[in-house]
Amino acid sequence: MNLPSVKRLDLAFPGKGKILRRLLESAAAVREHPAAVALAAGCYNPPGLAYQRMTALDSEAETYGIECIWRAGTSANDCTGHPAYEYLNTGDMYTATIVRAANGRYRVADIGSIIERGNYA
Repeated sequence: MNLPSVKRLDLAFPGKGKILRRLLESAAAVREHPAAVALAAGCYNPPGLAYQRMTALDSEAETYGIECIWRAGTSANDCTGHPAYEYLNTGDMYTATIVRAANGRYRVADIGSIIERGNYA
């Protein structure tokens, strides 16, 4: 799997590159992370690994939650759709953050540029 490097993660989140990379690489590290454990404990049907991973990354990166951009023609009320992108909210759309594409690929990018580019249907 193609993942952001520790160096790239460190540029976006100073001093946290190694732990963020470990969470991106290891399912075991995600399942043992306190934020993912608390999330799973609070759900009757625990969410999938991808959402648990984003929750653990959000906790370590100290961002403001997980948000998403929906595919064209779907909305948050449409249970049949899937988001085109999930990302960690840094509070500024043009600050680098961790973005998960619908294909499962993680990268460091600013979500504002992705939205401006468009065509993410």
